[in-house]
Amino acid sequence: MSNVPGDHELPIEEHFVELRLRMMTVAIPIIVITSIVFIFSGNLLKIMWDWTIPGPMTVYSPMELIITRMVLSLMFALFVGVPLLVYEGFLFMGKGLYPNEKMFFIKIIPFSSIMFLAGALLGFFIFVPILFKYTMVYSSEVAIPQISVLKAMTAIITTVLGFGLIFQLPLIFIFSIKMGLLKKEFFIGKRKFIYSGLLAIAIFVSPDPTAISELLMAVVLVILFEFSLLIARYF
Repeated sequence: MSNVPGDHELPIEEHFVELRLRMMTVAIPIIVITSIVFIFSGNLLKIMWDWTIPGPMTVYSPMELIITRMVLSLMFALFVGVPLLVYEGFLFMGKGLYPNEKMFFIKIIPFSSIMFLAGALLGFFIFVPILFKYTMVYSSEVAIPQISVLKAMTAIITTVLGFGLIFQLPLIFIFSIKMGLLKKEFFIGKRKFIYSGLLAIAIFVSPDPTAISELLMAVVLVILFEFSLLIARYF
């Protein structure tokens, strides 16, 4: 029997029924939004391309443009679908959580969404244009760059999602501190080693041969680390 106040044990079949309903609540909006965005995805693709890539679009197969538009539409739908999935998942599991655990998730989920959005926006508006600009300049010294629409959009989406995930770094630090896995004093006393590790991560993740994007990412990681230590006291 559960010791959580207000929680009642239910047959496994009822849990599966509830889970299916909640998954449908997430899936239907994603499908609808994907279909709507696809109608305007051509103009959306052009706007994104003009902002990030200093060169013409190139298509190497008959289906490449359609696939790119479908992927782009799905990614936009997921920006709505993922928070909805987290919310429905919290409602599904919330009955078995203690009040202090519910309060922790209520505080951390909005913060996680805001940090992911901030990272995604930084990646798209700052990092991606710099990456394509300098890598294309570097490549033009030996060849004429022609960029595949699908590969370029895949690189943009991967970078944007990567920055969104990197901005979850404060949550990892907060979780490890609150769970007693590590002490805040440990991070403070090991700053030199942590900074070196963050720089190594930036060099490993970023493919920019000019080293500009690596330095930018390293600075972002250091700021996130210091921000994590600052806000850890409030969670």
